[in-house]
Amino acid sequence: MPSTKLISTTLAALTLAALAGTAAADSKCSNVGIEVHNSFISPITNTSTRIKVVDFDYWDDEDNKWRDESTDNKTISAGQSASWTKNLEYVGGEAGVKIKVYFRYEEPGNGLNGGWSETLTRVSTAFTCVDGMNKVITIQ
Repeated sequence: MPSTKLISTTLAALTLAALAGTAAADSKCSNVGIEVHNSFISPITNTSTRIKVVDFDYWDDEDNKWRDESTDNKTISAGQSASWTKNLEYVGGEAGVKIKVYFRYEEPGNGLNGGWSETLTRVSTAFTCVDGMNKVITIQ
């Protein structure tokens, strides 16, 4: 029969391990470089075209939900890239993080949106979020 002291020590260690995991998973992932590369082909003209990035979301795999990460709009010429540095809350050290890019492509003659398409999205591959990392997302 195990001793009371052994059981108490084991329970304390398990409790500390559980708390440490929760704290790490809900911490901020700081100074994440997000680079969006434009390889988009217009479905209207079948040529490379400019895109305008209008927003980001990121996937919090542990909490099973998308989180908003507002951003400034940037227009990216065909074949070029633009970068942002973001702090992603709640996903520091977490695996399964994804970034969703909201963008519009240049649509000449579309007066409804000032020459831009409706908003489209692309989602990055999953990654583990680490402070100071860089994530490249190609829009195709």
